[in-house]
Amino acid sequence: MLLAASAVTTAARVTASTRPQTGGTLRVYISERVDSVDPRQWPSAPAQAAAAGRVESLIFDRLVALDDHGTLQPALALSWQADEQSKRWQFRIRQGVKFSDGTPLTPAIAAMALQQLLGISYDVSATSDSVIVLADHSLPDLPMQLAAGRYFIFYSGENGSLAGTGPFKFTLLLASGRVAILLEANKSCWAGRPFVDEINLVSGGDPEQQASLISFGQADIVGLPASQARRAGQRGVRTASSDPMELFALVPDASRPTIRDARLRQAISLSIDRTSIADVILQKQGIAAGGLLPNWISGYAHLFPTSPDLPRAKILLGAAPRELSRSLSLVLIYDSGDAEARAVADRVAVNLREVGIMVQVSGQNVDGSTKSTVADLRLVRYRITTPDPATALSELLHSFGEVANTGNATPEQMYAAERVPIDAFRVIPLVHVSESWGLGPQVRDWMAPRWGGWNLADVWLEQPPAAGGRPQ
Repeated sequence: MLLAASAVTTAARVTASTRPQTGGTLRVYISERVDSVDPRQWPSAPAQAAAAGRVESLIFDRLVALDDHGTLQPALALSWQADEQSKRWQFRIRQGVKFSDGTPLTPAIAAMALQQLLGISYDVSATSDSVIVLADHSLPDLPMQLAAGRYFIFYSGENGSLAGTGPFKFTLLLASGRVAILLEANKSCWAGRPFVDEINLVSGGDPEQQASLISFGQADIVGLPASQARRAGQRGVRTASSDPMELFALVPDASRPTIRDARLRQAISLSIDRTSIADVILQKQGIAAGGLLPNWISGYAHLFPTSPDLPRAKILLGAAPRELSRSLSLVLIYDSGDAEARAVADRVAVNLREVGIMVQVSGQNVDGSTKSTVADLRLVRYRITTPDPATALSELLHSFGEVANTGNATPEQMYAAERVPIDAFRVIPLVHVSESWGLGPQVRDWMAPRWGGWNLADVWLEQPPAAGGRPQ
């Protein structure tokens, strides 16, 4: 009986120590700089847009959301339906929701916000209980589109202040090299209050140093470059990674005389050792990519070849109308603010030199703050925002200037659409990369979706034991 009583007491203590606790300040560091939490000021660079989306998801809600399996779920809209042509969508708005400043959510406010974000190609209006979206073309994937990206519902007060219905309310933004964003728990949030009282989020820090912030107890959650995630784990930092959701790819400028011939572009593709980039440069946090979508999303990515073929590349170069020599050098540009992009670009240049293609690597700010460099090749890094194959492929094709009509497409049709720019070597996929995070020892219930992002409203901080071994 004494043993049984002792076991019950021990179990009770374990349960108490692991029960979710409210309170505390969550310290988060990300390397991408976030200068605004206004959905209307959406960054053009994919990495900055992804970071803005993560931060804004703490303040605002969308009409619809994705669950952990990538299935659409109600958020501010309880239900939605379309006409037969999918040109008119009706979203029935949840009742009893208030913005963090106390303003009630109405269909009119939601429609006004959505109209500003969707633009003039859409006609957004309100009824007594719904938001109506009209377009002159079919929108079969509109709910999936609204579940990602900038499509947050916001309220702008008379003084220009912003309010959302999300788990946190924005309190302060300070810019001086890095940007500190302070978020306070929205205790009246319709979905329930978050566990932590505050989030102190710093953006724009040095990604190479963020893992050490965890080690020295200065941060609870940090974004980790793919190339640093494995090393951080070896140093004892607890890490978490998504499935591969970022695409590194080369985009040749076919209007340039030096790169116009398709045989040259094919030779470039055949010269690149993608596996080496994934395993060495990205420290096994990436996988070689022959297609635009990773295999776990499309199911057919394994059909695209990824292995280099140097003999074939040299034959193609010999057949090209202009013989390549050291006097002909291609210019490859990359995002100068992305250290991993620089490493990938350098490795591509090494691979191309092995077949006789000389490459000059040059960094350029993706925000357009510097004069554009005339380039034959661009290294791009694009973050896939949704696990839905049709929507993800449509967004990728659109980003590369390709025809993007994949709504309701079958896997066979999607595969055919994806092959078009790849077979023409207008896009040369390199690797798919995972998103990685370092987590402090007190962080509990990190349950991010497999395609990346975070659910910080569900995270709680376990307080260190006080004297006597009991949690504080």
